[in-house]
Amino acid sequence: MKCPIEDRLAIQDLMIAYVHAVDTVSDVDGVCDVFTPDAVFDLSGIGLAPKTGHAGIREFFTNVFANMTHHAHYLTNFAVTAYAGDTASMRAYVIGMGVGKDGSTVTVNGRYYFDVVRTDAGWKATRYTMDFLMPLTGTLENAK
Repeated sequence: MKCPIEDRLAIQDLMIAYVHAVDTVSDVDGVCDVFTPDAVFDLSGIGLAPKTGHAGIREFFTNVFANMTHHAHYLTNFAVTAYAGDTASMRAYVIGMGVGKDGSTVTVNGRYYFDVVRTDAGWKATRYTMDFLMPLTGTLENAK
């Protein structure tokens, strides 16, 4: 089934809302709002333990935000990889940069993968994963 442009754009907007919330370096509620209450936030593709639900996502970002001063994420190359009316999957390439409170820096070049479901509140992510396209650069390389 072909994804209608309205759904494609709404899913892209969801991914953009995610990076916008992350880039505030403070909006944990905004990050959680992107996800269903039982979502899987799985960073095992980059060596971190998966988190489940808003509580796990909140714990992860509370820690991230406590240690960072700046974030900047840029998404491109959006592609719908699956669509079934009320569920879909989308991939986007990401360049993400961060500065830690200790002055450390990191640059990530990778891909985000979002599995989403249509809800009464619009599209929400049920699963998030990512992988790297290039090795990490910066001084946080060994901080995983």
